[in-house]
Amino acid sequence: MTFSVSPTHAGLEPLSQAFGDYLKAINPYPGLTTVECSERSGKLLLLAEHPAPEVENPNDLLRELEAAFRDLVPTVGLPEADWAMVDQLPVRIYLKVKRTADPYAIHTFTWQPGDAAQLLFPLAEPMAEQTPPVQPQDATPAATPSSPGITGAPTAAPPAPDGVTPSSEPVTGEDTGDRSEPGPLYLGPSPHESTPFPDAALAFPDTAVEPPDPNPWTQRGQYWRHQSWQFLKDYWSYGLAALILLGSGAFAYALTRPCVVGSCDRIDKAASFYDVAQVSLTISPTSEDLVTAQADLQAAIDLLASIPSWSGYYDAAQPNLQHYRASLASLDAVLQAQSLAGQAAALSQDPPHPVERWVKIHQLWRQATNWLDSVPADSPVFDYAQQKLSEYRSNYNAIGRRIIAEEEAEANFNTALQTGDLARQRMDTANSLAGWQLAAKEWQAAIKGLTLIPRGTMVYQEAQAQLQDYRQQLSRAENRSTLEETGARGYDQAVQAARQAAAYEAQGQWTLAVTYWQRAVAQTQQIPADTLLAEEGEILLATYQPALSNAQKRLRSAVALQKLTATIGELCAGSATPCAVRESPSQVQVTLSSQYAEPLRQAITPPAADGTFAFTNQLSPEAQQLIEAMTTTSHQINQQIAIYDAHGGFVARYRPDLGGFIKN
Repeated sequence: MTFSVSPTHAGLEPLSQAFGDYLKAINPYPGLTTVECSERSGKLLLLAEHPAPEVENPNDLLRELEAAFRDLVPTVGLPEADWAMVDQLPVRIYLKVKRTADPYAIHTFTWQPGDAAQLLFPLAEPMAEQTPPVQPQDATPAATPSSPGITGAPTAAPPAPDGVTPSSEPVTGEDTGDRSEPGPLYLGPSPHESTPFPDAALAFPDTAVEPPDPNPWTQRGQYWRHQSWQFLKDYWSYGLAALILLGSGAFAYALTRPCVVGSCDRIDKAASFYDVAQVSLTISPTSEDLVTAQADLQAAIDLLASIPSWSGYYDAAQPNLQHYRASLASLDAVLQAQSLAGQAAALSQDPPHPVERWVKIHQLWRQATNWLDSVPADSPVFDYAQQKLSEYRSNYNAIGRRIIAEEEAEANFNTALQTGDLARQRMDTANSLAGWQLAAKEWQAAIKGLTLIPRGTMVYQEAQAQLQDYRQQLSRAENRSTLEETGARGYDQAVQAARQAAAYEAQGQWTLAVTYWQRAVAQTQQIPADTLLAEEGEILLATYQPALSNAQKRLRSAVALQKLTATIGELCAGSATPCAVRESPSQVQVTLSSQYAEPLRQAITPPAADGTFAFTNQLSPEAQQLIEAMTTTSHQINQQIAIYDAHGGFVARYRPDLGGFIKN
């Protein structure tokens, strides 16, 4: 960005012209003949240009230009209209190589109009006579590297003008603005002298010693100071020095400052502004009242702050000025608190907000309460500050609770998400009823965490969406858990029934055995097909169904044998020989008394082609009934029935597969 300085202010033309004459007469640096003066944002800007190259160590040159400024301003003055109410003036000097865009060195310092007033009124406080320091005869100045393009300087400082002691303070090169000022020009007679302007007062050397090349900057500075005295002598040597001095801008500035000449009504006016501000602050002030009071207090302060230190009313104005400033500081604290409260309220609009935003709002309310806490009890705005302090603390505490609610909601939400992820893993890996039950419990815990999130928090809407999904997952887990529980219960009951059926079989209680085998089969069939025990149930069913069929067969056999036994028992009831029925694994053995066995043996017919035979019709009705009972039982139980006599002799065998009796 190209550097530019505003055109020279109309009131600064005399200062620019004086700088031009000064540079031509002194020539502190080859080609440094232009200084443009301008004003920007309350600062005085001085732009000095010179041909290339840049000065290697420009600090000394900048300090010499500062010293020239301090010497020239009392003789030339500044435009009063621009700085009439200023206690101090920032001045900035730029060094720039010609035909370049930007400066390469900047020096800033502060000039106070009071400095010019002290120069104009040196008799106000007589200064002690200064004794020039005694330099050793063999002392020689330390040599420092010279900058490029700078001609040599003398090896010894030129003699100082009469009444002026050359400064021996070395230049540090630091741009701080806080440094020893050059000694004031001798503008009038000493209190000890009787003549107003003796010749010695303006006695300057007529000629300057041409410095040899090269020379250190510190010695060159002393030479320039000597040359500046010679220049000022020429500048004042027209015989109008007194007229120029008395008509200078600095003199006019010093005299026209408030309360310097004549009476001073500023103290009373400031008190009036303060009283008006007091009234605005004590009766339930509104925001507009506070702003109005601030303007009144600032007006009171401005009236007193512009009274210079050389005014006779300065000391009288200081207590009121300090009191007004303290009142303004308290009011500023209240306004600052209100500003922070407004920011906090604006940030709080349209909730919910993230925790980070609530924390920022919380901090703003805390800062607002801190500002109100700083208002002292003797301030006129203290009562109003206390009222607002109670309100702001309430808001601060409410936001604190909101932060806690948001943090708890976020924590519950994150915990619910973690629990939901764990529940999904349980469902994906569940291989037992306990696994599905645990998954259901995890979903229940996740849902409970989501239900704890209050309405109005940042994560509430997202929690509601998750809650709907989690409830569906819980329903799925609970349904599957119910199915698994049903399957497990059916499996356990089937196993128990089968065990009981087997026990009844061992006891020959086929009716109970059939009942429990039927129960075992039924429980196995109730195991859901898509459960973990469904496959195990199929295996059990393949075992239990044949067992049931066998038990049913054995039950039928037992019933048939029981009937056969009853029939034979009735027939043989009056016989002396026993009649009995006995079952073996391969057949049923019937033992008849002699009265039935012999007639049956004799009634056997010759065998047919298939080897079977029949009994003749000469059998008695009782024997015929016996033969029918045995053949019927044989078919019912699908077993052979062998007939023996009372002595164990074989009579005949009925085979149901052949449908007849055989003799072997």
